Amino acid sequence: MDKGVEFVGEKTTVGWEKFLTLIEQALAVPGQLGALFSLLFTLEEKETLATRVLLVIELLKGELTHREIAQYLNVSIAKITRGSNALKLVTPELKKFLLESASLI
Repeated sequence: MDKGVEFVGEKTTVGWEKFLTLIEQALAVPGQLGALFSLLFTLEEKETLATRVLLVIELLKGELTHREIAQYLNVSIAKITRGSNALKLVTPELKKFLLESASLI
């Protein structure tokens, strides 16, 4: 049974690496990224990703409490906590990139 779990993890890692490569390649072609995401993500998955982006932006802005963000985005406090915990793990370079992204904040 452990082999099955290990295989799933390995397959996930390989798939994730291929996904990131596809994104990098799509960025070089105008309009390609949106088309790629339309192929790969369902409407529900896009909504989940969009909510996660908005959640991270609100956490970075630091203007609202976790409870206010949860109410504003109509998500659970647990989701806000997971997002907050994830932000604690990002590299200083990524945090700087996010904070400097004028289109986000």
